[in-house]
Formats: sequence, structure tokens, C-alpha cells
Amino acid sequence: MNAWFHSHLQACRRAFARMRVQPLATALSIAVIGVALALPLGFYVLLNNASTAAGRLNAEPNVGVFLTLAATEADAKAIEQKLRALPNAANVRFIDRTTALADLKRTAGMADLLAGMEGNPLPHAFSITPKSFAAEDLTVLKKEISAYPKVEAVSAEFEWARKLSRFARFAENLVLLLALVLCVAVVFVFGNTIRLQMLTQKEEIVVARLIGASKRFVSRPFLYYGALQGLLAGLLAVALVLGLTAWVGNEVNALAESYGAHFDLLTLSFVQAAAVAATGAILGWIGAFVSVALFLREH
Repeated sequence: MNAWFHSHLQACRRAFARMRVQPLATALSIAVIGVALALPLGFYVLLNNASTAAGRLNAEPNVGVFLTLAATEADAKAIEQKLRALPNAANVRFIDRTTALADLKRTAGMADLLAGMEGNPLPHAFSITPKSFAAEDLTVLKKEISAYPKVEAVSAEFEWARKLSRFARFAENLVLLLALVLCVAVVFVFGNTIRLQMLTQKEEIVVARLIGASKRFVSRPFLYYGALQGLLAGLLAVALVLGLTAWVGNEVNALAESYGAHFDLLTLSFVQAAAVAATGAILGWIGAFVSVALFLREH
């Protein structure tokens, strides 16, 4: 057990020594791979924040029914009875024009705008949650409600939610595809870097093999070299994303405060950051393993 631990410790030291011997080449390799890992990671953080922001909106699927300004409370009650009797209406909520105006005045920047208006510009309205969201059923529901007297307009507010959901799924698949492509590219970059290292030490490796060194002994330092580079590249990617998120977060929060709101960007958790660093180390190890295996097979 002590011999096994000593051999791995020695290989790790040799990997560190190789990185110190070529600091510029090592730094450039880590920078390139770190940026490659930061791209899908940054898109993931962006998509996560976009999903969170969308979740703050009212995504409850509903049909909005707006009456004419001339509609009285008696007209609204009569229409409400008809709406509740519809077979596709699961829930009907009445929105009084006076209450709606009071809520609108509490919105930042709207009180001064509405103060110069005479009377209440808002109509009575209803919010309907349908039982079925099939296109045919919704078309029938909207057509039937539009024929009611005193009904000015009927809007389907759930359409944007469906489009947003489809776009979110597309964005998630796109980020996943980008991550897979870049991971494969990172493995090739690591493999090429390790192969160049082995070519510079070809004679040393050949001599070591002739005097009885095993393939594990020869390949172990290069595997650690690839894993260490991958680990540092992963940490660099995390640092880049955290720095960019902090900078953009200040700008977004300043913009939100100008509208009387507050929004803090979500960033990477400790577990996610550790997973990215571990992924970088694994990719580095895989690239080194493939390169070492091919080199030893040829020589």
C-alpha cells in the first residue's frame, strides 16, 4: 500500500515539475481549455436566470375577457353567470375595474400617468382557467365568449407561456449539444498536448521501457499532468463565469431598480463549481489516457 501511494505521489510531483518547466505553454493550454469550458457554463447560468425571471411572471394559463367601458356591474354579473356555465371553464375570476385601477396606480411610474386622466380607462374583466387547452376547444371557447354582448375583446394569455416553454427546451438542448461538442474538443486538445509532451521525452520513455519500466509507470505522470491541467482549467472556467455574473448582476440590478424592482442574478453554487472542476480533471485524464495509450502502442 505504501509503495502504491509513493508511486502515485512521485508521478504527481513529476507532473507538477513538468508544468513548472514550461509555465507559458501550460498557462496557454489552461487558458484555452478554461475558456472552452466557460462557454457552456456561462450559457447554463444565463438560461437558469432567464428561467427564474420568467417564473416570476404570471404563467398561469388563462383566457382574459374584457368588457366594454359602457358595461355596468349588472352586465358583468350577467356575463359572469354565462361564463361559469361554460363546459370548458374550470375557474372564473372577476376583476373589477375600480380594483384594477387601484392596483395599477400602485405600480411604479403609473400613478403620475393616470393622475392626468379623467375617469377610469379600465373595463371590467374576467380571467378564465379552461379545463382543456386543446386548440380546437380554445377556439370554440373564444368564439363563443366573443359573441356575448358587452364583450370587447378575448385574449389567450397562455400562448406566450407555451412559446417560452418551447424556447426553453430548445435552449437547454442547444446548451447540452454545445457542452458535448466542446467536451470532445477539450479531450482532443488535452490529447494533443500530452502527445507533444511524450514526443519531447520519447528517448527517455524508450530507455525506461527497455530497462523494464511498466506502461503504468511511464503513463502515470502524463495522466496526472492531464488531470491537473483539466482541474486548473475547470477552476479558471468557474472564476470567469463568477466574475462575469458579478459584473452583469450589478448592471441588471441597477436597471431593475430604475423600474422600482429588484433582481439578483443566480450564480454557481459550491457543488456546481466543484462539479465543473472535477469535469475538467476527468476530461484531462481521458485525453491523456487516449494519447498515452496510442503513443505506447506505436512505440
